[in-house]
Amino acid sequence: MVDDIDDSRSAGAALTASIELDKDKRGKARTVKPLRQLWPYITRYKAMVFAFLLFLILAAAMQLSIGLAVKVITDCGFVGDAQATADYCSRFSVGDDRKMGSYFKFAMLIGIGAAIFGALRFYFISVLGQRVIADIRIAVYNKLTRLSPEFFERVHTGEVLSRLTTDTTLIESVIGSSVSFAIRSIATSLGSLIIMFFISWKLALLVLLIGPIIILPTILIGRRIRTLSRSSQDNLAMASSRAGESLGAIQTVQAFTREDKERRAFSKAVENTFTAHRKRLLVRALMTLIIFGLGMSGMVGVFWYGAHEVQQFKASGGSTGMTSGDIFAFGIYAFSVVSGVGFLTGTWTELLRASGATERVMELLSEEPTIKAPSNPSVINKAGGKIRFKNVHFVYPSRPSEQALNNISFDIQEGETVALVGPSGAGKSTIFQVLLRFYDTQSGSVEVNNVEITKLTPQNLRQQFAIVQQNTPLFSGSAMENIRYGREGASDADVISAAKAAFAHDFISQLPEGYETDLGESAVTLSGGQRQRLAIARAILRDAPILLLDEATSALDAESERAVQKAFEDMSKTKTTLVIAHRLATVLKADRIIVMEDGKVVETGTHDELMSIDGLYARLAHLQFDTAAI
Repeated sequence: MVDDIDDSRSAGAALTASIELDKDKRGKARTVKPLRQLWPYITRYKAMVFAFLLFLILAAAMQLSIGLAVKVITDCGFVGDAQATADYCSRFSVGDDRKMGSYFKFAMLIGIGAAIFGALRFYFISVLGQRVIADIRIAVYNKLTRLSPEFFERVHTGEVLSRLTTDTTLIESVIGSSVSFAIRSIATSLGSLIIMFFISWKLALLVLLIGPIIILPTILIGRRIRTLSRSSQDNLAMASSRAGESLGAIQTVQAFTREDKERRAFSKAVENTFTAHRKRLLVRALMTLIIFGLGMSGMVGVFWYGAHEVQQFKASGGSTGMTSGDIFAFGIYAFSVVSGVGFLTGTWTELLRASGATERVMELLSEEPTIKAPSNPSVINKAGGKIRFKNVHFVYPSRPSEQALNNISFDIQEGETVALVGPSGAGKSTIFQVLLRFYDTQSGSVEVNNVEITKLTPQNLRQQFAIVQQNTPLFSGSAMENIRYGREGASDADVISAAKAAFAHDFISQLPEGYETDLGESAVTLSGGQRQRLAIARAILRDAPILLLDEATSALDAESERAVQKAFEDMSKTKTTLVIAHRLATVLKADRIIVMEDGKVVETGTHDELMSIDGLYARLAHLQFDTAAI
């Protein structure tokens, strides 16, 4: 159990690491216009948006009030000569400890208000971001499960998963934090700038002149830092990949005595990572030097001028210049403006990256499946297994010059067992793909129970089939869950009965927790034969009128194969069965054998009939076993 927890944590950590490594590699958009496409998802939660904007305004107002509070404390609490000119201090006596305490209490209340409203602002925008991204992820996954296999020929599964994870994470970070901080920075920076001009328009202009001097180097050097960061991440990914490969095949490494070679390769990758990190840190240190050097020098110059204004104020008896409180408040607002603008330069890059992510996610949501249900579909209500192919021509969209099926015609009667035989690439698996309507044919027709499959909904059509595939795709979870995948809601007794029919019950019972044992991702803890028998049990449980077997016994040993063949024979008595087999010994008892080559039907008949005409089937049979012994 502890190992399972550790494995899940490792898998989660690996996914998080891969998302972080992939973030900087995702392309940016030229503008932020694609972010508009998120608006319909955001406006679903108007109350949450209103709460965010309300607390944003209140938090900004409190934050802007802090500078004014500092001015009151400085002028009215500490500097006595300001009393002659500051109207807001005229009714207070200087040196009164109680009055001074009230100033600090007032400032504390402002600070507490800013903290409360800021926390509420953060909460509502963060929850909104999580809610919106959850809706988008659900919408994307729902769309992916409806798309036809043709889409996954055009777009790699890895890219699709990257859009579902990395791209949605980028959007989440923008909605949940970057946009919030950006709006807050804009509000407080503009408010601070306005107040600065009221305090001293001369000093405000000086700050505006200093800003570009600080911001431009930040932008230029920041680009170089991002480039070096990407380089260091690439090297780190290479080192991790190398380590994963060698440790995953450690027995092979040691068997070929290549430990030194792998150590050298890993050390080189790590050293490259260190070099890239050192360059990045050097550039970042340079940027810190420039920003702090220019920023501090500029701000000291501004305050130098402000100090001169304060002295002039004192010398004039309060008729001209600035108070001490003015200069302190001005400093607070100046820092707010400079830091806010600096944050916005970094946020702009994040917005562009999120804009690119939004484009990629919305591309998925705009995809339409090529296989669609008709507007007025027919329905197969009665179980039956009649199949007809009539003059079917088909090419895969990704291979338009290659004829996968060429004028295919055959009929399969209900309850009949038919085998599809032929060399690799003959079109046998394509028959299954077309029959399940994963693809539509270019011409000809395919019927199930005398109804053209294009007149049925894909769901109604596929309910007529149970399939056992050669690569035995299973899922993480228990043996019970994997078998029950064939028929949702099936009882435990039905699952166990199906497992017994597939001769899987014995090995399942010997697992640590029996049918409830977690089999790991893709059931990797099982052998190929065990996984195959689980897939067969799943098909048995589905109890559909048509059974499709694609090399269903290829991973079984001789004894298990005979047992499973007996199970298939029992099933075939009440079902139509279509079998793909390369091992011809598995199709000897078929009612009929259809021999295919280059997408065509070249021979049809029983085993004995096909052997007698000495055609392709006979040649294939001679390659596999001695016909005299049959």
